[in-house]
Amino acid sequence: MENTGTKRTALVNEIVRDEGDEPETKTGPNERWGCLVVLASFYCIAILDGVGYTTGILLDSFLQELGGGRAEVSLAGSLQVGVYCLSGPLVGKLVMRFGARPVCIAGALLSSLGLFGASYAPSLGLLVLGYSIVTGFGFGLMYIPCVVGVAPYFTDRRALAIGICLCGSGFGTFGLAPIAQHILDNYGWRWVLRTFSAFSLVGVLCGAVMVPVDLPEEDFSKRSPPKKRSRLLSYVLGDDLSKSRRLGTYYLFTLADFLAFTAIYIPYTHLPPLAKYRNISSGDAAFLISAGGISNTIGRLVGGWLSDQSWTHPILITVVSLILAIIPSFVLPWCLAYWTFLISFGFFGFITGCVVGCTNPALIKLLGLNCLSQAFGIVSALRGVAAMAGPPLAGLLVDDFLEPGLALYLCGALLVASACIGTIAAVVNSVQERRAHYVEL
Repeated sequence: MENTGTKRTALVNEIVRDEGDEPETKTGPNERWGCLVVLASFYCIAILDGVGYTTGILLDSFLQELGGGRAEVSLAGSLQVGVYCLSGPLVGKLVMRFGARPVCIAGALLSSLGLFGASYAPSLGLLVLGYSIVTGFGFGLMYIPCVVGVAPYFTDRRALAIGICLCGSGFGTFGLAPIAQHILDNYGWRWVLRTFSAFSLVGVLCGAVMVPVDLPEEDFSKRSPPKKRSRLLSYVLGDDLSKSRRLGTYYLFTLADFLAFTAIYIPYTHLPPLAKYRNISSGDAAFLISAGGISNTIGRLVGGWLSDQSWTHPILITVVSLILAIIPSFVLPWCLAYWTFLISFGFFGFITGCVVGCTNPALIKLLGLNCLSQAFGIVSALRGVAAMAGPPLAGLLVDDFLEPGLALYLCGALLVASACIGTIAAVVNSVQERRAHYVEL
């Protein structure tokens, strides 16, 4: 009986429980309230990604009124995304210390203030300060709490809940773009930013919904025995993450994720020029990105749903998705007809969306819920670096050889490397899970 009780305790302490386990009603997550948190997080992610991806609509207006070159003005949008991604490790620490609620509220206030201040900018420099740096950091403070703050409320459907939140990115992009265009045509870009500021301010109410939840006690089988560790390592990773037994596997997973996203961002920049090079019209070439965005949103939802299934593992789904994403990467440079571009890139968007939807469930399975904030913060920061590194590297390759298809070959090569490292991570994780199971028995 004592052995049975020990097994039962170990199962309850697992971050993702099997379907047959009954959650504790006293300290278990409130899934009904969690549904409200999912909606709040969905809204916040829709706003922060929607604002970031609509910068191109405002580009010409910025140029006409504030001056500067197209490269300088383009920096406003890319720097905003870079700041909110690179702030991930810091925001992860803040969430660990203060919780998701106050961090998200602070982010909503800061981003609203940044957008409102940028709407009065008399020069490009002040626009970058308000729109890119202040707003970008505010969005960073919103993003991490929205992604990791949902997890404590759910057990059986946790990955699906996270996947629904991440779908906000696609809906925000499609929803805010026509709104921004209408306001721009009738009132000018300054009122676009003021409208975005008001939308961001609503994020305060969304953050207030994120009531703290008691977490299950940590599963100490995932922690290494006490030993002397570098202060720098503990400072960068956090105490819980630096003591994890599976830290090495996390390194492999993070490296695979970085290579994958360095590849994933390339087609979104270089596919339209390739399509035009193949005599596809500008409008149809632009719609390829929309098609990829739609299928990516569906893929995030499917990836989250699959991660909740007992017969599979989110790391395995990630590896299979990376392998499948290699196919369209090498097919796209050979496409000639528009429908071949549409099908290939739609498949690419769906498969890479599955990768996004599996990321947080994989981290929870690998490290536990207590490490999620810091672990995902580091992953998010590296994705920001990938977003700024991948497209320019592909651009250099295209400029040197004057062949647009080379950008997609680079994408495929990076995905091959990512899939190889991800496979190693999956094998190592499988061995570690079996050993942990033997220890329990």
